Amino acid sequence: MDDMETELFGDKCQHDESDQDGEFTTPVITTKDGREWAGMLCREPSVGENLLAIRVIGKRPQLESVYASQIALLCRVTGWPQAAVDQLPSRILDEAVAYLSHFEEEARRKPDEEPDCQDTLYLSLTSPITAVNREWQEMQLREPTVAERRRFKAQEQRGTMADFLEAEINLLTDVSGWQRAAVLKMPISEFARASDYLTGFFIAGQKTGNASLPI
Repeated sequence: MDDMETELFGDKCQHDESDQDGEFTTPVITTKDGREWAGMLCREPSVGENLLAIRVIGKRPQLESVYASQIALLCRVTGWPQAAVDQLPSRILDEAVAYLSHFEEEARRKPDEEPDCQDTLYLSLTSPITAVNREWQEMQLREPTVAERRRFKAQEQRGTMADFLEAEINLLTDVSGWQRAAVLKMPISEFARASDYLTGFFIAGQKTGNASLPI
């Protein structure tokens, strides 16, 4: 377990198991160790769980590596081992992956949607996050500074999907003052809204800059 995994899993991610929307009926599956698996309960992934899964994709996304990343995320969220997931009917896997993905997809700004460049954005999580011996719930965001944007660009230009997510994590920690360990435990939907707000200032800046020079 690396440092990021320790930060993420030092405390268990919080979720409401009474929510039945993410419950999938499965056949009873027996793994080689004799354990039986049946009924899969999904929940909203955290930022850290998404990051660990995206790392599986590597430098160049391919169909196989993206598929492996989806399975890795499902295993982390549900606690199912890959040996059991591998025995699932493929349609159940597709439905579960679609459920996990919709949290971020619905929260992200649409390509044709104007960015929200208000001076301040306040976020209040439904449930506080416990990390670094304290609780985190309220977040106040503002337009990033030049230095913060440079750090974002330096990480982003490395080119992988994991690098882009890392760049967003760094930017959010810089602007919000939250510790990385707390950001990694954020629900992915809240993180997506916060990140889109921050990077929206970069999009707005491109409209008045030299179109031939990406910034």
